[in-house]
Amino acid sequence: MKKSLIIAAVTLSLAGSIGIYTNSAFAETGSANETVINERWGKPTFVAGAGLNQSQINETMKLLDINSDSVNTQKATGQDLITYLGYGSGDDSVMLSSVVVNREDEGKGINVDIVTPQNITLITADQYKNPLVTAGISDATIKVASVAKVTGESALTGVYKAYEANGETVDPQRAQLAQEELDTTTDLSNSIVEQATKENESEALTDDEQAKADEAYKAQLNQTLVDIKKELADLKEKQGELATKDDVEKIVNDALAKNNLSTYLTKDDVAKLVSLAEKYQTTDGVLDKESIAQLDKISEGFKDTVDKLSDELGKFGDSIKGTIEENQGFFSNLWTSITDFFGNLF
Repeated sequence: MKKSLIIAAVTLSLAGSIGIYTNSAFAETGSANETVINERWGKPTFVAGAGLNQSQINETMKLLDINSDSVNTQKATGQDLITYLGYGSGDDSVMLSSVVVNREDEGKGINVDIVTPQNITLITADQYKNPLVTAGISDATIKVASVAKVTGESALTGVYKAYEANGETVDPQRAQLAQEELDTTTDLSNSIVEQATKENESEALTDDEQAKADEAYKAQLNQTLVDIKKELADLKEKQGELATKDDVEKIVNDALAKNNLSTYLTKDDVAKLVSLAEKYQTTDGVLDKESIAQLDKISEGFKDTVDKLSDELGKFGDSIKGTIEENQGFFSNLWTSITDFFGNLF
């Protein structure tokens, strides 16, 4: 009798657990074709490039796995490009890339997925993240697509249009600095990859290995930007004033060294980063606590990318990791020593 009661109780418990798990999973993800509605915005916002005809818009929506009923639809125009980025001809025909933006709960961070990487020829998903934080964008899942080959810069305009369409203001100064950041880091990424490829010719990397190395270098540059911003914010909080030119130069060079990129950039390249860093300080909001919290989120992805690719590249990958892991190991060992010391007191 007791065994029967125990078995029945366990069975009911398991059934309840399975039911809770199933309901929880469904509530979070819904069915495969169901769109999750964010209560701050309602439906996700689809921003189509104004240069697309209706047939191309339909094709783009199909690529993004959305339909007209599941999203609110806007258009990104040539004038929007001027408004948010501070340049452009105002020509709608050049606006071809499109985005769908889903606002997320606080703390989720920024996630970017390029669903047509073959048509976004210049910008990677990770390269969008730092500029989006600089522009004041937070907690969003963003998908980018284009039916034609484009460089991809105008996708940022689509994100800003989505935010403002839902009542969230985008500061034009921050948006323009974000575009400068994107342009600068795109140029620097190309310089780093080119110089690193030359220096590593003796490694005889395969095309696949070279592609992984290139991606790792770009992730390190993305992390360098995070480190620069966080150090500037820390210095401002401690000193109560902006960093001097010497301070900024030291922060930039230290961040490059930490991420093992110093040897791949010229003095002119470093000067571009210094100029960018100085503007971070003088543009309201770029170094505030909310932006730093968003940086912490995207930083996790950059570090994971470097670790994963470096591991896949074996011995050569060890030279890519730089001092990130060394610093983490140092602080880990320091903390262990401290806890051991205090533990021995009791």
